[in-house]
Amino acid sequence: MQYTQKKMAHPLPLGKKVMDSFDKISASALTDVLEAVSDLVFASIDGKIRHINSNGVAMLGATCRDDVIGLNFQDFICDDFAASVDNIFDMLAKEPAATPMHIKCLDGTKSSLSINVIRLLDIGEHAYLVTATNITDRVRLSQAIRDSEARFGKLVNSALDFICVMKDGIVTYVNQAGMDLLKASYVDEVIGQSIENFVHDDYKDILGGDLHDLISDGELLPMRFIDISKNPIDVELGIVILEDGDSPRYMIEARDITAHNHAVTALRHSIENLERRVDERTHDLQAEIVERRKVEQQLRHTASHDGLTDLPNRSLLLDRLDQATNRTHRDAKKYAVLFIDLDGFKPINDTLGHDIGDLVLKTVAKRLTSSVRETDTAARIGGDEFILLLTDLDNKESAALVAKKVLRELDKPMHFKDIEAKVGASIGIAFYPDDADTAEGVLKKADDAMYDVKGSGKNSYIMADSD
Repeated sequence: MQYTQKKMAHPLPLGKKVMDSFDKISASALTDVLEAVSDLVFASIDGKIRHINSNGVAMLGATCRDDVIGLNFQDFICDDFAASVDNIFDMLAKEPAATPMHIKCLDGTKSSLSINVIRLLDIGEHAYLVTATNITDRVRLSQAIRDSEARFGKLVNSALDFICVMKDGIVTYVNQAGMDLLKASYVDEVIGQSIENFVHDDYKDILGGDLHDLISDGELLPMRFIDISKNPIDVELGIVILEDGDSPRYMIEARDITAHNHAVTALRHSIENLERRVDERTHDLQAEIVERRKVEQQLRHTASHDGLTDLPNRSLLLDRLDQATNRTHRDAKKYAVLFIDLDGFKPINDTLGHDIGDLVLKTVAKRLTSSVRETDTAARIGGDEFILLLTDLDNKESAALVAKKVLRELDKPMHFKDIEAKVGASIGIAFYPDDADTAEGVLKKADDAMYDVKGSGKNSYIMADSD
């Protein structure tokens, strides 16, 4: 059988090659020509497959030519429209480009083919040359890309964070979270707008510059956006380059941290308030502690001092006598006790009144204190009786000198406005350990010596007799 071609409406290189060969080869050589083609090639008459190459046999899921010769190719087509068309080859022959379609192969698998159909008018009205390229892998890849893009688009659109795409400073895409963040009701309120319309004035210069400088792996940039109503929104922003070049495209992701910042601010204020309250409380406690110590010192002072003259009382005097006794044992020195009883005080108290009497006692206390060293003690033990404790003495003459000084000081008149008062003193002196081996014994010796002065004329001093 000789195949020739008069005219092809839309010849393709492969079809033309085959048809040119039909004029030169015999029917017996047709199979060899078809075998040289890597795609599916078959001749169809009245819709049935008459001649097919081995690659075509394999692409149709058959094991040999006999499995497919005589079959209606239209039965292989999966697309629903093929069932509604009487002669699909007649329709495909009119298409200028290859037509993709899905077929179900004899082995049950499905493939995607890109089919070209050329009419063979010299053979018959329903004779066609069909060539097909297996595009199954390409279709699968394309579908995978579309599915991936769909999943990515769905993922981006359902993301909880603001995501937008920007080119030349203009927003070209925004997800639903971005719409919600900006409180936009319509897409055209955001898409087609300059990104600067949604940036706070304090941050416009940042996004208005070279965004390459802001791109950092894993680091988010603190930023402030504004929504459609110009309300500020604190965000953390990341930038990714989608397409570089003279006019790059960027994807911007922003996370709303307004509530977080408000919480941090509230927490900081709370901490500052707590610290202030702690400082105030600490200050109050410190003041309270100082006041307590002051009160305690006052109580201790009151417990150990005379309320009128502020001199040490009997209790504090006995404590200092014990200290002096211990020190004397250690340093091999002596101390003296001067027991002083005022002469002429009772008449002043009786005639001039207790107020004047108190003033006399205070004046006596000052004069006694000024007559001794700071290391010595002047104490009031009751009424008009006073004690001087002189410590670290090398000899008895030192005590006699102090007694003489006291008598001179007390001999001076005391003036209270228009009232003059004058007192004397009877002083008994005893030494430790010369006159007694205990503090109480020394006090008793000094007291006895004072009464000896009283009995011998007053206003003088006498040293106790050592037993």
